[in-house]
Parts: sequence; structure tokens; C-alpha cells
Amino acid sequence: MKKLFCRAVSLCCVMPWMLMAETVLTEQNLSKLEAALPALVKVEQDNVDSLYQVRLQSHCDWSRHAKEVRAQQQGQDYLDEVDQILAQHELTAPLFLELTAKGSWPVLDSMQPVLRLSRRALPFLPEMQRQQTEQMLAQTDHMTQVIGVCLTEADKVALSKHRARLLALAGRLPGGMLPSQQQMQTLLQGE
Repeated sequence: MKKLFCRAVSLCCVMPWMLMAETVLTEQNLSKLEAALPALVKVEQDNVDSLYQVRLQSHCDWSRHAKEVRAQQQGQDYLDEVDQILAQHELTAPLFLELTAKGSWPVLDSMQPVLRLSRRALPFLPEMQRQQTEQMLAQTDHMTQVIGVCLTEADKVALSKHRARLLALAGRLPGGMLPSQQQMQTLLQGE
């Protein structure tokens, strides 16, 4: 009886760790995201630039994140259409948000050298370009901090495994919370 009790206690201690170690960055979820992208890209968004102003709060509760992002985008006509597309592909808003946020990590990581150069160039940029670059830097720094603390060891393994796929996906996502490569180049070139 004592052995059975110790096993049960051990299992209860290990189970939360095992559950936390799971990742949304699975083959199945990435395939669902890839399947949903063509329809998501066609959604006419009221103001795509407003998506770059989305601010995730500092917590790892993806259901709460989804509610907060929806509140920030309140009144946007395309939200219902996006919900329908996600449902057709067996994705929920929290899963989609977590999947795309964590899936953006390789992009955030690959942007770091450019971001360092951008920081160094700030004093030499014209006022308007400097302000835009500072906003872009603030948003990417914020996303790096918020997403980074939410990455589990399982996420990190999956990110390494799917890095090339996630980088390709990032370029196809509509809108987004990060500046596109084209927007970054425009900011850096002063166009």
C-alpha cells in the first residue's frame, strides 16, 4: 500500500511537468496553419497596420491573450471571418495565437543582428525615420520578451526542428505582430 501511495504521489508530481512540456508546435498544428493560410490571406482586414500595434501582455495564458488581442481589435469587421476560417481548420483563436507567436521565434531570433545595427544607426537617422525605427524596435523587443518567457523546453526543441518551415510560414502570415522584412528594409533605408 505504501509503495502504491508513493507511486501515486510521484506520478502527481511528474504529471504537471509532463503536461507543461508539451508544445503546440507540432506537425499536425503546423499543417493546419499552412492549410488555413490561403483563406486567411484573402481576408480583407480593416487596418493591417493596426495589427503591428498589438501588444501582448506579460503572461503565458493564451486564452487570455486571445481575448486581449480581440479587445484591441474590437469593431474590426474581419474578426468573425477569421474565426470561421480557424474553425474550419480545427484551430481556436488561443491555439492560433500561441502557434503564430511561438512560431515567430525563429524570425525574432534571425532579426537580432539587424536590430542591433538599427539601434546603432538611430542617432544618424532623420527624425521621422528614427521614430518609426524606434517603434519597430520597441515592438520587436516587447514580443521577444513576452514570447521568450513562454517557451518551454519542448517548444525550443520543436522550434529547432521546424525552423526552416516556420521561417517560410512567417512570410506568408497575413498581418502580424512583427514588422515584415520589407517594412524593416524600408525603415532602415529611409524610404
